[in-house]
Amino acid sequence: MEQHSIIGDTEGDTEKVKEFWQDRGNQSDVSDKEVTHHDFWQRHLEIELIKKFLVHSARVLDVGCGNGYTTNHIAPMVREIVGIDFSENMINRAIEEGQKKNILDKESIVFKVANVLDLDPSLFGYFDIVISERCLINLDSWENQKKAISKLASVLKPGGLFIFVEGSKNGRERLNEMRKAVGLEAMPSVWHNVDFEEKATLEFLSKFFEINHRLHLGVYDFISRIFHPLLVAPDEPKYDSHVNEVAAKLAL
Repeated sequence: MEQHSIIGDTEGDTEKVKEFWQDRGNQSDVSDKEVTHHDFWQRHLEIELIKKFLVHSARVLDVGCGNGYTTNHIAPMVREIVGIDFSENMINRAIEEGQKKNILDKESIVFKVANVLDLDPSLFGYFDIVISERCLINLDSWENQKKAISKLASVLKPGGLFIFVEGSKNGRERLNEMRKAVGLEAMPSVWHNVDFEEKATLEFLSKFFEINHRLHLGVYDFISRIFHPLLVAPDEPKYDSHVNEVAAKLAL
């Protein structure tokens, strides 16, 4: 088996999840940096970490690209990037926003409607780098997540890089234990997310990949999810706060 490199609660209904993202894609009052993730500084941190592993000669797949926010940020750093999403509204928004900002180059940035579970080399060819940034947690079961991982491995060139930025069930549980210890309520689960259990995920990933790096965003999580709420209590913390900005910079 070819070896590649990797970085890296509740079960929902596939159609309901797609409807949710279709609706989000239509919400023109929500900014492009928030339409797929409210926590802007966490998204900023993820993008900056992804950039560290990119090379200019790479052909890249951004799976679950949403409105193309990350795609457009990293496109100047690679030879070609293909963004796919199962939401037609998200892809339409990605194209429209790219055209408005005059950053959509048909030769180097391509957006297509596609489901990761149907991914095959015959659709878009092979890639040097594949990125999944909070995409696979939107699949409705561990079985479908495993299927998606195998599909992504199938479109990576030998020696290619898989950048896996996903939610950890164990990390959420650890944060909630700390929150409870200081008198904060547990963070509610996200209905359309199935977080990854670390041990089982690493065991499955090792069937396809050589795991070269594991990077945790613990500094950011601790400050934004524990210190920040305590600092502003009884008010609600705001995602775009200066505290979260500092947390992202410290985490980097």
